[in-house]
Amino acid sequence: MIERPQRGQGTLVGAVSSLGALALAAALLAKASGWPISFPQFLAYAGAGALVVLALVFAFWAYGCASLRYALEAKGLTLTWGPLKHFVSSDRIEDMVPGRGEHQPRVQGLSWWGYHVGRGHAQGLGPVLFFSTHRAPEELVYVRTPGATYGLSPQDPLRFIAAVKRLREAIPAANPAEGQAGGRPAVQRGLLATHPLWADRVGQGLIGVALAVNLGLWGYVFAIYPDLSNEITIDFPPIGDITTLHSRLEILKVPGTATAFLAVNLLAALGFQWRDRAVAHLVLSGTIFLQVVFWIAAGIAVTNA
Repeated sequence: MIERPQRGQGTLVGAVSSLGALALAAALLAKASGWPISFPQFLAYAGAGALVVLALVFAFWAYGCASLRYALEAKGLTLTWGPLKHFVSSDRIEDMVPGRGEHQPRVQGLSWWGYHVGRGHAQGLGPVLFFSTHRAPEELVYVRTPGATYGLSPQDPLRFIAAVKRLREAIPAANPAEGQAGGRPAVQRGLLATHPLWADRVGQGLIGVALAVNLGLWGYVFAIYPDLSNEITIDFPPIGDITTLHSRLEILKVPGTATAFLAVNLLAALGFQWRDRAVAHLVLSGTIFLQVVFWIAAGIAVTNA
């Protein structure tokens, strides 16, 4: 039995937000493309990039809402949201509590009209892990287990509670290991969600620094561009031999090359994460060093302009 909650409103809000962010990004790019190369143009491009990232985030959240479902099977209850699956074996379900107004559910995670995913709290029930699309407290069903309480929003709460109770009565009591049921992990993740980077704070910090240094390099080049001569000379090994450039546009090759190195190194580091975290950190540290080197290249080009 697969129970799909009402997902239309929650998914629509996420999809509209994603499309709205994309439309704003496109409008900003169209407007800024006619500006001269300058720091204001960089800010416009950076803002458009941030809007695209925001659009992707909302699109992922909308996908998570659209994929939300509760599957009842012989071994227990599986809660699916996007790339994540929470499995609760039938023998670990202690109680099913229908939602009431006095519970006053509050969600601290992802929450908007018709969509609530994340940790929260309900009066009288304590901490709750929500996977719901409820619009009123009465639409919720709380599944209580020794380790957690889940807040769900089946379309027919009473029918869902009855189905779970029948399941519990039909399955003989068992004693699986903590977090396991029939050999199945309590939490399953999709391929992308299982990448080691999500649990590697150091790696995330190194990537953040590398991206910030690269973005700063683009901002610096755009800021100094209007003051450059029409012909500049770049004298630095990463760009090649001493070369007289016939257009100051050539200085954009400095951050462009830096970005290319950044992309290749990030892909390499993400690959090494699966086998050796230390090697991935070394690659990311080298990436930051290369970004600094290109900063120096840009500085020398400006000095020789």
